[in-house]
Amino acid sequence: MVDRAGTGRLGGVIRDVLRPRHEVWRLWSEPEFIRRWFWESSSDTEVEFVAEVGQRWRVVTSDVSVGGQITEVVPGEKLAFTMRWAGDTHTLEVDVRLLDDHAGGTTIEISESGSVSEAERDEHVAGWVASLARMTKIDLSQ
Repeated sequence: MVDRAGTGRLGGVIRDVLRPRHEVWRLWSEPEFIRRWFWESSSDTEVEFVAEVGQRWRVVTSDVSVGGQITEVVPGEKLAFTMRWAGDTHTLEVDVRLLDDHAGGTTIEISESGSVSEAERDEHVAGWVASLARMTKIDLSQ
């Protein structure tokens, strides 16, 4: 697995995982899997997510919540959505692309725009890196 966090205007995260794209797509699009990787495990995490353009989504615990709207879906290839954290006054735009890698796995490329500061951008990049690290450990058979 390789992590490469960019420090450009949009900020970005790239992660190579040794799973085929259809498995990685399930991790991004099925609420039960999202609940297990989006942030540190919490028994009260609730996820509402339907990978269809126009659908509202959210991930909520007793301590924090985030949500938005799905803006683009190409099954197995691309997922784009807006994202607003509870208490924030601005909305982020997130673009996730899944690409076949040379080792037979999947490269996940995430770019995010709309951060209000470099510190916020860097915090979000670190958050995506941590989330993707959790994602790679999920057993899809459970």
